[in-house]
Amino acid sequence: MKKIFKAISTLTLGLLLVSSCNVENINATYSPSNDEVSFVQSINVNTEIPTQSTTYDVLIGRNSTEKALTVNIACDITEDLVCPSSVTFQAGESSAIISLDISNMKVGKQYKGKITITDESVINKNIAISAISLTLQKVYTWNSLGEGEWWDNLALMSETSLGIQKVEVLKAEGFERYRIMKPYANTAQLAEAWGASALGGAKNNYIEFWANEDMTVAWDGWWCPGLLYDGAGTDIKAYYPSYLTGDPAEDGKSKFVMEKVVAFYPYWYIDGLGGFGTKYPCFLSLPGGPSLESLLQ
Repeated sequence: MKKIFKAISTLTLGLLLVSSCNVENINATYSPSNDEVSFVQSINVNTEIPTQSTTYDVLIGRNSTEKALTVNIACDITEDLVCPSSVTFQAGESSAIISLDISNMKVGKQYKGKITITDESVINKNIAISAISLTLQKVYTWNSLGEGEWWDNLALMSETSLGIQKVEVLKAEGFERYRIMKPYANTAQLAEAWGASALGGAKNNYIEFWANEDMTVAWDGWWCPGLLYDGAGTDIKAYYPSYLTGDPAEDGKSKFVMEKVVAFYPYWYIDGLGGFGTKYPCFLSLPGGPSLESLLQ
């Protein structure tokens, strides 16, 4: 046992002596043996890219800059993204850009991939980041259209009030896609319609929908108005009908019924209990559209 401790002590002392010899001349501690190309990071995740973008740039660096250098790379990326097979450093430059062509990238879809330096002669395996993993997603650019009106026959209408709410409406730049912002922010009206005991359910901060070519509208899955049907765990949900039933027969009810007025016929449902079908509609008057009160009375 004493011999083991003695060997460890001798090794430690030797390392300390080597380190102390180079304190005043730090450059002598390490000397590059090749071009030492490396990515600047190993992971790039959840990067949101503006819808209009056609390229996405990945930075790659090197230690030696004396001459121009072309480095071969391999890309394991979906076919909607186009990646070059090499990247070139100009003489005197310590960094270069790998530019991905993302013009065919679908908005809202998450893309994952990997780029790898394939030429081992230009990397130092001890310190180089030889590959980078990417997670990319194009996102919509939202612009406010102004203030509209929202009416929900089931969740907001009470015995004494239509419950029409003023709402901000956003539109995705270049797309017929919209967001109704905070349609159920008025908890007092929800309580008037359903009673205070029904409050506390899941609530969407916005409802996102899009218009199809035939002017019908659709949304993903469901939205929640913030109401419970029978206590905790019984959220009332406004399903896109075919998402719940598998039958698209009632999807077409939801559509633009006139310029700047959209009718929604969700399939109201409480998971595990049942629901009310599509007989309770909602209406949105877009900014600049008619008063919903005048249309409903």
